[in-house]
Amino acid sequence: MRDHLYLFFFMIQFSTGCILSNEQQTIEITGYTGGSVVLPCSCAHPQSTAITFTWQFQNNGGQWIKVLEDEKFSGRRVLFNENTPQNLSLLISDLRQEDEGYYRCETKQYTNIHLTVKGCDLVQNTKAMIPVTGYSGESVVLPCSCSELLAKPEQIQWMYIVEKAFKEIYPNEKSEKHKNRVKLLNQTSPGNLSLHISALTAEDKGDYYCSVSSQTVSYRLYVEVTLRTEKPHIHTVTLGTEKPHIHTSISLSTLQPSHQTQELEPPQQPHDTSQYLFILVAVFPLAVILTFLALSSRYAKVHKHILTVYCKQHLMGPSKILV
Repeated sequence: MRDHLYLFFFMIQFSTGCILSNEQQTIEITGYTGGSVVLPCSCAHPQSTAITFTWQFQNNGGQWIKVLEDEKFSGRRVLFNENTPQNLSLLISDLRQEDEGYYRCETKQYTNIHLTVKGCDLVQNTKAMIPVTGYSGESVVLPCSCSELLAKPEQIQWMYIVEKAFKEIYPNEKSEKHKNRVKLLNQTSPGNLSLHISALTAEDKGDYYCSVSSQTVSYRLYVEVTLRTEKPHIHTVTLGTEKPHIHTSISLSTLQPSHQTQELEPPQQPHDTSQYLFILVAVFPLAVILTFLALSSRYAKVHKHILTVYCKQHLMGPSKILV
């Protein structure tokens, strides 16, 4: 009996077609210029299939136009129902500000979606000239970014003024002296429009402009030329017994340091005193012993001579003295 009821309800569901999950509701969706967004729409029952459905967009005049037939969405729209028939969602890529508005997914019922598209508003949007200082031979970053870092501007342009004329340095490098030295830092954040200039020279100083639509930020770049201090050179000259002379020269210039150094034989190093100490320690005891023996032998001879003389004078004579 339960199986029959289940089959009965399934037949009713199948006969009624696709009932939308968010029937007659309005869903809020936010996207960013240059990005993509999915407008959700699906059947409530996973086994149901929409026989027909449409996506519509309400234009500024309040009229509903078919998204799948409108030329402005050509090449930017993708449906998901080919692989999953119950999924009627719509993907819109390369979003533009004009895509903002109301969308409707419609079968026998409908679901409304309000899409908000956030564009690029420059953070440093000011008329004042922003000073930036760099150093010759190094790199510098001129900061420029959108308040929404996920928002990619539809058009970005960096200009450089030279001789009272504007020259584009990004995206088209029309300034020859900036060629192959400039790039944007937007690899991870589409809204980061900062300009990186490498290998700075004194000629790079001047006024730069970051432009997005009708917004412009101005920068004045100062380039300071640094003085490179050369490492001291030690010139060693040995002439007989003359002591070595040390000459130190310091050059404050931006030229490469000179490496012309006279290389002569280094002065002789003093002998190691440890050898003398070893000899002294080894020989000194031997010298003391020999000296003692010599003195002992001399003392014995003197004693014998005195004894002999005494015996001659007072006793029996030297012939009877026992030695």
